[in-house]
Amino acid sequence: MPVLRHPLSGATYTLRDDGLVDVDNNGLRGTFDYTGRFRGGDLRFADPHMLLWLAGPQLPAGHNIRRNR
Repeated sequence: MPVLRHPLSGATYTLRDDGLVDVDNNGLRGTFDYTGRFRGGDLRFADPHMLLWLAGPQLPAGHNIRRNR
């Protein structure tokens, strides 16, 4: 399960199997989808860029290879 730590706040963003993201910031926890929509918990805000980076649409395998032309 992928986990990212926010470089400024130190909050941890954990991708769940169902595609939602659990955010833990100084003991407050919240659950969000990749668009930033709040789904539950005490923490009611999260960095939208971190959510999108972790849980947003991903390129298909093999499409992120840089090609020299």
